[in-house]
Amino acid sequence: MADRDLVNVLTLVDRIGPALERRDRETLCDIIAKLVALRAPMGEQWEQLAYLSTEIGEFGLARKAADLFAEASGGGDAGTYRKAALLFDFGFVGEADALLRSIPDNLPDPISNAYSRAVAALNLGDAQDARHCLERVVTSRPQMGSAWLLLAQSANLVAEPALADQIVAAGAAMAGAPANERALHRYALGRVHADRGEHEPAFEAFAQGARLMKSMLAYDARQDRAEAATALDGYGAEQIAALAGAQSEPTGRAIFVIGLPRSGTTLVEQILTAHGDVGDGGEVNTLSLLSNEVGGPSLDAVARYVQAQGAAPAARLWDHWLAERFPAPGRIVNKAVDTSRALGVAASLLPEAPLIWITRDALDRAWSCFRTSFLGGVQPWSYDWEDMAEHFRIEEELLARWQDILGDRLLVVPYETLVTDPAAEIRRILAHCGLAEQPQVFAPHENRRPAPTASMVQVRRPIHREGIGAAEPYRAFLAPFIAAYRARGGQTG
Repeated sequence: MADRDLVNVLTLVDRIGPALERRDRETLCDIIAKLVALRAPMGEQWEQLAYLSTEIGEFGLARKAADLFAEASGGGDAGTYRKAALLFDFGFVGEADALLRSIPDNLPDPISNAYSRAVAALNLGDAQDARHCLERVVTSRPQMGSAWLLLAQSANLVAEPALADQIVAAGAAMAGAPANERALHRYALGRVHADRGEHEPAFEAFAQGARLMKSMLAYDARQDRAEAATALDGYGAEQIAALAGAQSEPTGRAIFVIGLPRSGTTLVEQILTAHGDVGDGGEVNTLSLLSNEVGGPSLDAVARYVQAQGAAPAARLWDHWLAERFPAPGRIVNKAVDTSRALGVAASLLPEAPLIWITRDALDRAWSCFRTSFLGGVQPWSYDWEDMAEHFRIEEELLARWQDILGDRLLVVPYETLVTDPAAEIRRILAHCGLAEQPQVFAPHENRRPAPTASMVQVRRPIHREGIGAAEPYRAFLAPFIAAYRARGGQTG
């Protein structure tokens, strides 16, 4: 690299920190694009730049940074593996899987390769390949609690007592494992006991896993409630209508599916993405990005932005971000878990976008969340009954207020009704989204798109009612949640 180019690189790198502090998306995008064009000698830092690119919605830049990271990692098969890991994290599961299959299964080592293959296979619905890879992992590395959990999630443990016994026996090897691996094994053990109908040991195993997770992750209830208050600040039906009336760009490509985890949002996403006019979907941060772009989620922030720039630039930027993450044509389902915190932004600036909120019985939802180890610990409230009750009530209060403000613009779909009378509810969802009926949407389990969430195994099953009343055998154990929830004004059956 020429001396002048190297000086340019150093100057650009020095600008990254201040731009991050200012949350200056445009400057960050410009810096990364210039570093990519210069093929700057960033080495391992290309990985950080790739992730930063996704955080500002620039997946095209992220791909280029991933390519340069692969080169910096030595290229060849070793670089391909590291690029596959990045693409998987970015949500491009099919591409990541194809890359993993293109390299020898001993790179970077047999266990890491097998585990990566298993996770990709499960997301793509290939349980058989995932099972084969996971068995290789636990045979060589029995302290890997994450592999035991994936095995437990992908199998019928009643029909496979030998596997269930293996999971139980693995507890002896977990004593010296890191806390997160011990926690994940406890979740796997909980599934064994739950599938066997052994309620007390099942609950205790999940509780042990939750205690370990809580020791590593903190939930800030005060911040949670403050964010919810800011999300509602200033909004009313008339204010939203006035802002929406200023929008001159088409804004109907995205379909927002909102709801607490384990409420059925992934099922609705599967239904919608089975439709021929819907190209893709996922949990992406584009609405949070738009909220940041306009200065925050409050009405005042959105109004100031529209007064200064108009509503159209926000819609064009939104379409750019959608195209970056979802290049295929068609409408897009956005089911990011934080959508409730920027719903005013969506309703005001994207007035043609359908809004769908999925609800579920609080006790069933609480039990389902408690027995789920969310990827990356992204739901820190799910490990403690008081925290869970607080978060549930915050979200339910948000729903009640948004219903008052948005009226029919917000379609509320109870999970229980969806799985009891799926045909009628699916038709209601389609009508709300302006989508014509197509037969495949009534069989969402046949939709083979990747499902990179805690529901990646369940969504491969036909719609069923087993989730209704799932918490009932554990009601006595859930007394602390019931008390905390009712103390905050929540109602349980």
